[in-house]
Amino acid sequence: MSQNNLHYLLMLGFNRSNHAITSQTGKWELLPGQPKILEFLLEHNGCTQKEIGRGCALDKSTVTSLLSRMEGKGLLTRRPAQEDRRHIQVFLTESGAHWAKRTLDICKQVDENAVKGLSPEELQGFLTTFQKILHNLEKLEESL
Repeated sequence: MSQNNLHYLLMLGFNRSNHAITSQTGKWELLPGQPKILEFLLEHNGCTQKEIGRGCALDKSTVTSLLSRMEGKGLLTRRPAQEDRRHIQVFLTESGAHWAKRTLDICKQVDENAVKGLSPEELQGFLTTFQKILHNLEKLEESL
């Protein structure tokens, strides 16, 4: 595979970043996928399982399985939504919020290491370009 193919570089970037994060959060007995759910819930506490799936790029069955395990560890609770009891809202517990903040710190460290040596202008240009790429990929996914 060519190191100049976008899809290959995206895969390498994700895998290396994910490995750096999960190697540290795994010490806390978090399973892959759980750190990003904790991080997502820090900003979206009380969201639905469907929103977690969309926000974390996880399928419905994976979200259900991960949330069940996280609930068993006391990291979150699930409750029926007040306005529509058919929907389940997910909330961090005090322990879950603690681990979510620690996870966020690790993610920030990984990000800082990833962009080491880039000027603020280079970083902003990269982020702007990458957001455009993601937008294009989202439109492609919607059309499939």
